[in-house]
Formats: sequence, structure tokens, C-alpha cells
Amino acid sequence: MADREPREARLTEGTGATSRLLKELLAQGRPVAEIAVRLGISVPDAHARISGAPPGRAAPDESGLPPSLPGEGPPATVAGTPPARPGGLAPATRQPRPPAPPRRGLSRRALLALTAAGVAGAATGGWFLATRETRESETVVRPPRPVPVPPTLTPVPPPLAALRPATNVFRELALAPGEPVSGGHGIFFMETRGEGAGSVRGWQLTEPGNGEAPVYRASTGGRFLAAGSALHDRFSGRSWEWSEDQLRLVGFSDEAVLFEQVDPERKPFPVKVARYVLADENLEERAVFELKGAQLPSTPPFFEPGGRRAFLALEQPQQYPALFLLDGSTGHATTILAPQRQRALQRILFHAPTPASDGDSFLFPFSYWPTRPPLTLGYGIFATFVARVGWTGDHRGVTRVRVDRAFVSPDGSLVAGERVLAIQGAPPDTFEETSTVLVMDGESGRIRFRIRSARLNYGDELGGLRWLADSSGLVVQSRIDGKVGYSLVSADGSSIEQLPDPPSASSAWFQHRDVRGAAPSPDDPSLFAFGRTDVYDRASDRWLGVQLTESDPSHVGPWGGSGSEEAVLALPHLPHRVYPLLASLDETHIEQNVPMEGGGA
Repeated sequence: MADREPREARLTEGTGATSRLLKELLAQGRPVAEIAVRLGISVPDAHARISGAPPGRAAPDESGLPPSLPGEGPPATVAGTPPARPGGLAPATRQPRPPAPPRRGLSRRALLALTAAGVAGAATGGWFLATRETRESETVVRPPRPVPVPPTLTPVPPPLAALRPATNVFRELALAPGEPVSGGHGIFFMETRGEGAGSVRGWQLTEPGNGEAPVYRASTGGRFLAAGSALHDRFSGRSWEWSEDQLRLVGFSDEAVLFEQVDPERKPFPVKVARYVLADENLEERAVFELKGAQLPSTPPFFEPGGRRAFLALEQPQQYPALFLLDGSTGHATTILAPQRQRALQRILFHAPTPASDGDSFLFPFSYWPTRPPLTLGYGIFATFVARVGWTGDHRGVTRVRVDRAFVSPDGSLVAGERVLAIQGAPPDTFEETSTVLVMDGESGRIRFRIRSARLNYGDELGGLRWLADSSGLVVQSRIDGKVGYSLVSADGSSIEQLPDPPSASSAWFQHRDVRGAAPSPDDPSLFAFGRTDVYDRASDRWLGVQLTESDPSHVGPWGGSGSEEAVLALPHLPHRVYPLLASLDETHIEQNVPMEGGGA
């Protein structure tokens, strides 16, 4: 045992054979991965042996090495690899050992190296070579892993993408006082004050089309006018057009415009869902809303002063409507009025709102219709409620009045409505032949006084006010000394004053006094419009009018809603529903002493 040389001093023949094999493989231009497999070492150790660096340490310069294979990762340290000597040789003190028998399979070290290279190659969709001691090379091809491709996103156009500026859409007309209006269609504004009183400015579509007559509308302040699929700003002179199969104009004021995005693919049943776009006075988008329900023609949309909020009434299932607040600053839609369903009542009817004189709220009437009304009961209304609502949507009170339509004074202190009264002591379904106007308290609904044989539901679908702008009086249709006309009743019911008849009508349509109904101005208690063609100034006893030659006026209101500097007239006359007169007029008179709760009224 003493004369035996230490094991570390013997030179192994396997190391020399490995060096010779390494030189042969390099001379043949074999890839590094194949060299590592043939030598039974890891790929990093093969790099180290080729460059002469110790195992596990990167070569100082790899410019002379074969190019790396696709997917080959950075050199990794493999556990269990013995340290190599410079040049790949063992120390000279080691004794030679017999050569190791040839191995037909892959060693554990080669299997680890091959697995590492394969995993790295497969991760990037590449390929690698696997060889055995038989020098027969096999190419293993891995199919590339599919790279996920993001879906192609179709660009969504802005909500008002169909809106475009236009020129020469409307033709402007200027008429002197008394000059007749011709053309058969258009919208016209007559000045009511100053040196230009009686002069008319009008706008007509340059291409009205060959189909139905165009419908002209004006905003509440008269700034915007619309016809067909076009809108015009009278103040700036700008015009816009849009495609009717993409947008529909719902309503507008001087500071806001509300459109509906038309979607022909949306099904209207069971409940219609529509997208509404609120725009500012420059027709730039403020907010977009999606709401359920069909629009109500009896209640067009209206807007808060300034145009930041819009109010839209929509019919809900089972003919029960709801009033929505569309907030353009937050983009939220809120239901602010949705009357509850009542037993034995068929439906609810919304009426047009009245802006309150405080500037901070509006008055909104709505009526219940009974399921089985008596056949002779007036207009079939069970009860009407007047809700006072702030422009922010807050509720400030509600008043019940037993009338048909409720006309509220601008200050909200009084409510007037028309009703056919039951005859006292007669069978329950027996009613008077004349109509009575009830004037009630705006908060309690108690009757203040009656105007017997008088009417408020007159005119050719004439909406708007019946009260004077300062709430000092009420305009009614009356019969005094056998003459049917219009009278002004004081707010306390102490006096009644007949208004003069308008000048001779230029058309047979206006010969009927009911058609030429009186509409008070919204801001001047001395101005009254008659039949949409004539204006009477009670302070100066002066008449102004527009002469028509070809067509009768449409149902556009004579006042813009926010002022009376101009009276509005639109052509042509359009078909409408004709409501029969349910009661006649006898001599009109005022009754002051009435029961507190109406006495069956």
C-alpha cells in the first residue's frame, strides 16, 4: 500500500481521447450542441473546452464560435459537473486509467444537456439536433408555437360622426311690414317691438324635396331652426346636415341639442332601447345616454337654462310614462318622475311643462285616466297633479286638481283647468252642457273661484300659457252679451275684460274663432298672439300681422318660450287630430262662493 502512487497522480487516457475527439469535431465544423452530446458534457462546458476557459465560465471572446442555434438560451450551470483543467487536461501527476467502454446510450450528463437545449429551443419555436455515438445524426423538428394575434378592432365612430357642416341649405327672406308671405313652406319670425315692428325674416329649405312637405321647428329662444335633416343657427349663420338613417333630431333649445342615434338593427320589441346624444350650442358632444321607452309627442324634451341638463319623457310598458333627467356634466340619466300605477286607472298622460318664475324650477302637470269613465264626463280625466321640480331634479311639492289640463301661473300660486260639472241632485252620470274653468290654489288645490261657461282648451293644438307673464290674469274663451271671443280674468276673480277681435282673416280656416285662439306672451303681460298670425299689444292697442297667400300655419307655438321680441309662424299646415267641442258656451260669469273641496266639482 505504501509503494502505491496516489490516485490523483495518474494520467487518464479518457481525457486525451476526449481532446482528440474535440479536435476532430471542430475540424468537421460540428455545432456546439452536437459536440456537447458527443463528449457527454454540458453545452456551457463545451464552450469552455473549445475556448480553453474553465468549466462554468464564459469565454472571453465568442466571435470565433459557431453561431448559436435558434432558441438556444444563455449558458447555464449544470450541477454535478467536475471542474476542468486548463486545456481540458488533468494534472500530470495522475496515472493513466483503462479506457471506458463505449456507451451506446446517452449518459445522464448528456441527457441533462440535451433536455436543457431542447426545452430552450421549444420555448422559442426553434429546432435542435440530437446525435448518438453511432455518428448518425437525426434532425428533430418542432412545430412553431402559434403566436396569439390580437383581434382586429373596428374603429367606433363618434356619436355625432354623421353630423357635418353645410352651406346653402336654407334660403333667407326679408319682408317689409304687411308684405305677404309666399312659397307655401318655411319658418318666419315677425318683430313685435321697436322701429322694425311688423317686419318679417324667414328661412326656407333650398331643396325641400318632392315628397311630403317639410316640417319646420324653432328652438325655445329662436336661435336654432330645423327642417328635414338640417339645422341652422340664425345668430352665427352656420348650418349642419346629417343622414336620416344615422341621426334623428329629438329637441333643442338655444344652448343644447338632443339627437337620437338611429340603429336599424335594434329591434323595438318588447321595449325600445335608444341611444341619445346631448350636444352643446356648437353641436359638440356633451354626453351619451341609453334609455328604454318610446318618446311622447305630447311632451317634447325641454332643457335647463344653460343647456347642461335635458328632460325627456318616455313611454314605459303598459302605457305608464317616466320623466328622465339627462345630466350632460356627469353623463348620468336619472328617473325623476314615474307615477305609480293605480287600481282602476287606465293610464297617465304627461302635459307640457311651465318654467317657474323663480328661474330655479319648473311646473310639470300629469293626469290619470280612469279605466271606465262615464261617457258624458268631460274629457275623461280622473285627476291631474302638478309637480314642482327643480332643474337639478329635486322634488319641491305636488298639488292635486280635479280638472282636465292644468295651466299653472308662472309664479306657481294658481292653477286653472277646464271641467264639465255634474248637476247637483241629478243622477250620478248627469252633467252640465257648458264647460267651467276652475281656478285653484297652487299648493292646496282648493278652488278659489269658478268661471262658468268658459273654456281653456281652445285653439288649433295651441299649447303654451293661458296666464299672463306676471300671473296677474288668465285668458279664457268666453261669451259676453252673446258674443263669443276671448276675455282676461283677474287673478282674484274680481273682474273680466273682453279682448278685441283680430283683424279679418285672409283664409277661411281662420274664420272659426276657436282656431284663432289667444296666447299670452311668456314675458310681456301686454302682448297676445291670435291664431299664430296676429299679435295684439294691449298697452298701445296696436295690431301686427303676417299675411298668408298659399298655406295656413302649422302647429308651432307663436312664442319661443323665453321671450316675445318675435312671434313665430311656420308653414305649411299639417294634418292633426281634431278634438270635438264637448261643451257649448252660454253667458260667461264668475262665481266666488264655492265649497272648499269643490262640492262635487
